[in-house]
Amino acid sequence: MGIDVRTISLWDTFRLQIFVSLPALLWGLVAPNRFFVSCLSRWNAGQCTMRFFRDLREKYRCDHLWGWFPSWGWFPFKRTLLVLNQKSMDAVLRSRENAADPTLKKRALSRLAPDALVISSDGEWSDRRPFNESVLDFPRLHRHCDAFKEIAIAEVTQLTAGRVGALRWTDFETLGQRISHQVLLGSGQINPEMAVQLAHLVRRGNWPFLPGHGRYFAAFYEQIERYLARHRALYEGSHRGQQANHEPVPTSCLMHESAVLLEKGSTTSSTEVPRQIGFWLFVLKDAVELHVARTLALIAAHPEVQDRVRQEIRKAPTLTAQDIHGFRYLDACIGEQLRLWTPVPILLRRAAKRFSLLGEIPIEAEQQILMHTGFYHRDSRVFGEVADKFSPGSVTNAFPPVYYFSAHVQSCVGEFLARFLLKAALVALLARFRFELIAPRIKPGQIPYLYDHFKIALRPLSDAIA
Repeated sequence: MGIDVRTISLWDTFRLQIFVSLPALLWGLVAPNRFFVSCLSRWNAGQCTMRFFRDLREKYRCDHLWGWFPSWGWFPFKRTLLVLNQKSMDAVLRSRENAADPTLKKRALSRLAPDALVISSDGEWSDRRPFNESVLDFPRLHRHCDAFKEIAIAEVTQLTAGRVGALRWTDFETLGQRISHQVLLGSGQINPEMAVQLAHLVRRGNWPFLPGHGRYFAAFYEQIERYLARHRALYEGSHRGQQANHEPVPTSCLMHESAVLLEKGSTTSSTEVPRQIGFWLFVLKDAVELHVARTLALIAAHPEVQDRVRQEIRKAPTLTAQDIHGFRYLDACIGEQLRLWTPVPILLRRAAKRFSLLGEIPIEAEQQILMHTGFYHRDSRVFGEVADKFSPGSVTNAFPPVYYFSAHVQSCVGEFLARFLLKAALVALLARFRFELIAPRIKPGQIPYLYDHFKIALRPLSDAIA
């Protein structure tokens, strides 16, 4: 029996824009928009999106639906295949006939990093992927994990030392900025000017139809190029046995590893490398501030989970990088947060050439494929009774596949580094304190579809276990 494929009506195409396209644009194509996050969370817009997909599947009794979804160019929409089941989603993500650079996504992220791997395809992707994998040590624990662990612990200690009041969003923003800068630039290297420039580029990327910020773009990448030049000079000098005559340059960082690959001539051109680094700086800051805050909120809202996480930390005789990497229950907590509040809920793909999905669904070149992983990760047909629950104890080898880091060919190359940094920061926090969630409240057993992390308040309670 063949795969059933249907075309949704004009009315349902309109509803697709109202319940999926518009909320995605308002939430933020590149980074969350504070005003609209508040509005969409208050209006429970996430529940409307989930209900729309459930109704669509029930109405057409089909998991493969043709519709129209936003693009960019002379016509603002492209024919798009909505894929709603796991088998087909997995087939799309395994396929090399489609690329993760649809025009709307490329337009938005080009404001920040026009040559980034995440919006590359064909030969460019093949050149940039090995460079990213080498510097980020994908798919393993990073070679500088001990230095990165020390950075995370030192920054958490500084953030919480003598703290009386609650931790709020600005605290997590500061934590994300300081950790990401030092992982990229080296221990002790924090550049507030670059943080301001990056914030401008990210905000403008949310609105791709507006002119870009050329002044901030040029200044941001000029600074990255200066850092890169210093590290290249250090490597070249040491390779030739020369002594450096300037201030010490930290080597346990991503900037230095990028410079080494450039000097060895085993990477993409030097004009592209700064763009990869700029994107890493954005992604790491965003990951640390957002996922540390939200995971900590979920843990604090579930006392039994918080007890078990802290017991796992207590059992470790030391807190080495390997110990932190091995905390499976804490890792499951992070994974559940990513499933429940998937950071990139829409995975949009562009057909690079004509191909047949699963050998049965013909897709023409330049058509789009849409996988709403935010809906899939909350689908009770897949995740059963834990679909809307924070249930790290359920995360076993039998747990259904999850796609919050994409998967397969286009999987996130920074996944392992990001997860380690999240665990290191959370371990440092939970080793020093228990936490009470003040706001926004979370009801165990029914996690909201959207969460306004900008209003977060977590009260640390002195109860050290380390």
